[in-house]
Amino acid sequence: MELTYNQPVYDSLPEGFIQTGEFNLKKNTRMMIVLNIAGFVLLIAAIGILQSYTLMVRQGYGSTVLSFEVNSLTQVGLFILYMVIDFILLVILHEGIHGVCFWLFTRRRPVFALGPGYAYAAAPDVFIRKNPYLITATSPLILLTLLGMVLIPFVSDNLLFHVSFITIMNIAGAVGDLWVFGGLLFKREPVLICDSGDCVAVFQPVKQ
Repeated sequence: MELTYNQPVYDSLPEGFIQTGEFNLKKNTRMMIVLNIAGFVLLIAAIGILQSYTLMVRQGYGSTVLSFEVNSLTQVGLFILYMVIDFILLVILHEGIHGVCFWLFTRRRPVFALGPGYAYAAAPDVFIRKNPYLITATSPLILLTLLGMVLIPFVSDNLLFHVSFITIMNIAGAVGDLWVFGGLLFKREPVLICDSGDCVAVFQPVKQ
């Protein structure tokens, strides 16, 4: 079956395609360690970049973007509560954007799941062409970063911390998406991807 470029999604694997790779952290402990280190590097870089951007767009602002004043046990409790709320909101936004992209390309309801230390949106029963999948993989990073940068000049000092925190953590948390993006970017078409959440499988035609 010859792939046509006007069909972004296939309900079944076309004849002549075989699995040629996968992205599976559960089976690749070494890569999980590497991605954790890379995520920390992204975190530090995001803090520095967002701090410079904030000082540029908020005239007279002299604090750090992640500064938060705590003077009592009550404020400590509120700080922890705010962090939990911010993190939940981040997960909803990040995975929600993945899910919307999956729906737009496949017209099927995406699968959402929570695991120990991770969450995901997936489209496990379809095979998606490379370019639509690359858009899906990177959309949360691009859209939430842009949204954060748009909001930072205008939000109050109290809200600035939360906007900055969500933006920074989204950048650092996108390291897995970037890993998949980098691994797929230079694969020669035709390429089909099946994302089951825990595993992203890659399929290409058998070489003649």
